[in-house]
Amino acid sequence: MRRRGWALVVIAMLLAHSGGAAQSRSRPSAAAEKAYQEGLARQQRQEDTEAIAAFREALRESPDFAAAQSGLGYSLGRQNDLAGAIAAFETAARLLPTLHEAHFRLGVTHWLRKAYREAIGPLQTAVRLQPRHLESRFYLGQCWKELGERQKAIAELREAARLGPQVAEVQRVLGLALAAEESFEEAAGALRKAIQLRPDLLEARNQLGLVLLQQRKADAAIAELEQARQLAPQDLATLHNLGLALMQKADYRAAIARYEELLRLSPEDAEAWYNLGLAHKYQDDFTAAVKAFRQSIALQATLPEAHYSLGVTLLQQSQLEEAAKAFRGAIAARPDYADAFYLLGTTLQQQGALGEAVGFLREAIRLSPQSPQYFNTLGNTLRQQGDLAAARTAFAEATRLNQRRTDLQAALFATNLGVQRLQEGRLGEAVEQLTRATQLDPENRRAHYHLGQALQRQGKRTAAAASFKRARQLEEAEKGPLPPSP
Repeated sequence: MRRRGWALVVIAMLLAHSGGAAQSRSRPSAAAEKAYQEGLARQQRQEDTEAIAAFREALRESPDFAAAQSGLGYSLGRQNDLAGAIAAFETAARLLPTLHEAHFRLGVTHWLRKAYREAIGPLQTAVRLQPRHLESRFYLGQCWKELGERQKAIAELREAARLGPQVAEVQRVLGLALAAEESFEEAAGALRKAIQLRPDLLEARNQLGLVLLQQRKADAAIAELEQARQLAPQDLATLHNLGLALMQKADYRAAIARYEELLRLSPEDAEAWYNLGLAHKYQDDFTAAVKAFRQSIALQATLPEAHYSLGVTLLQQSQLEEAAKAFRGAIAARPDYADAFYLLGTTLQQQGALGEAVGFLREAIRLSPQSPQYFNTLGNTLRQQGDLAAARTAFAEATRLNQRRTDLQAALFATNLGVQRLQEGRLGEAVEQLTRATQLDPENRRAHYHLGQALQRQGKRTAAAASFKRARQLEEAEKGPLPPSP
């Protein structure tokens, strides 16, 4: 959800006042209660300056009046005094630890500040105090999502969606979290639900279009993004995404039209110029492509892809000196750009600068040591230099990597087939395919994890535990999440 200021953070009655009598450790005085009710009334009329004065009067009368502190924090927040709001909410929570709204509002305020780690504690307390409070779970899920804890995020967002199945924003954010986990079918379902609930929700339509692109469903993505374009004909994100979808469909003429339309609205959009250049390049209009890439670089010299694509286009036209300059620009913008080092080495090889070419090719290999193509080109260059022993070593490594690539592709196929058989309940076939996948690719954590599931369902608990353990070891090494083992 975009941060549009305190007053517009709401879902339904997001920061609504808790009902019933004012809450405090001890009963507030009659004067304090009167001032507190005045503050609430002022708040409802969005008269926050007067509301703040009323809540402070209530606190002068009864300093331990927790609900008045919470109300004060809310009005301070609406005036963008987030530090003051946090102090008030923290005081309210300390005075009355069971006051749900204080913990919830404190968590949301930290979320507004993008202090996601600080928001977790208050929001977890809010969930503990009121497990069925949709908004507490929604914001807790969003914080976990921002912190990269995708499984925790999805768990909270699923529960929020269960509690509020008619809240479009919850469905939209759940869809984003699922897409980040590459659960594209389920993500598309959540985003479609959001659109069904709110057909004018432009962000959901754009995000659904991008999910469909991830699934290589260009026609469906284009249809969705055209709907978004009808809602907001001049929305830049929609035009950009529509251009991407048309590119995936290889309808480059239409993509060019969309990017040109976008650039009429936003002529300094470096990324749009870059994508326009790609579309021209794919149509073999190298002159227009070079012009667009150069314009992108002029607007944003730190965009490495623009330099790289310019270099590729110039290399295709045998403009070797200019291509080398472009690849050097890509490396300056991204010092770990392995492909740029590789093509710079290739360009220098074609220019006859063999010694310099070998240096750049070796750097490409250092950055990306699993590319057989890099080793083959290095081998050819070393052979041209007359270093036959080093060339043979490079060629041998290229052969080994090609076999490794074949094994990885076979492992991916076996993993996908094994997961499919697992979902169908054909456990013997699932175990066979997933075992083969782990043999072909011993570091395939997904295969180990699903093998554990299949073995567990067969009642082979010891073997299943070993597979889960290996998956967890690989997860820790890669610093990426897996679903919790059953």
